Parts: sequence; structure tokens; C-alpha cells
Amino acid sequence: MVSYQWTVRTKRAIGRLPIGAWVEITKTNTTAKPTPLEIFRVFENKYGMKIPTVSTDQCFEIIKNF
Repeated sequence: MVSYQWTVRTKRAIGRLPIGAWVEITKTNTTAKPTPLEIFRVFENKYGMKIPTVSTDQCFEIIKNF
């Protein structure tokens, strides 16, 4: 089983999240980027606040960690 880790950072303020807030998402058996739903859930779990639905391409920087 192969796992890939992604770091997702905010490029702009989203709700009460500041610019530069980040989470790490690990996906197993796929090289696909995290989905918007996965991104929102991980941010909500880490920061304890509801994230408004926004464009992931415009508001988040998604980096694959090797």
C-alpha cells in the first residue's frame, strides 16, 4: 500500500482562517489531489470552525510531499 501526503495552505483569508493556515492530508493508493470535501473536513477538524464553501483552486495551495 502506497500513501501520499499533501499539504494544503490557505492563499487568502477564508472565514476566520488566516492566510497561511495549513493542514496535512494523507491519501492511500491514489495520487489524486484531495477533494474539496476532504480539504474542508480536515480544516474543520483541525481548527474547530466551519469553513465556507469556496473555490479550492483560488483559495488553497495544494502541495504534494514526496
